[in-house]
Amino acid sequence: MILYPGGISETEILLAYGGVQFASKVGQLAGNHFITLTSAFDDLPKLGKMVLWEGAQAIRIEAA
Repeated sequence: MILYPGGISETEILLAYGGVQFASKVGQLAGNHFITLTSAFDDLPKLGKMVLWEGAQAIRIEAA
């Protein structure tokens, strides 16, 4: 997961998987990696498509 704390674009938390480029209308942005997922990788493509077509989804993140 990546945190962009704001500045030239709004604050964002991103779940990045696969090849990604983090950018806004003003160009490429630098984010800070702050969480690494260690399981349930098979669900990420499904979640990505759901968010693309249905919008924001509720998720729960738990410490192991």
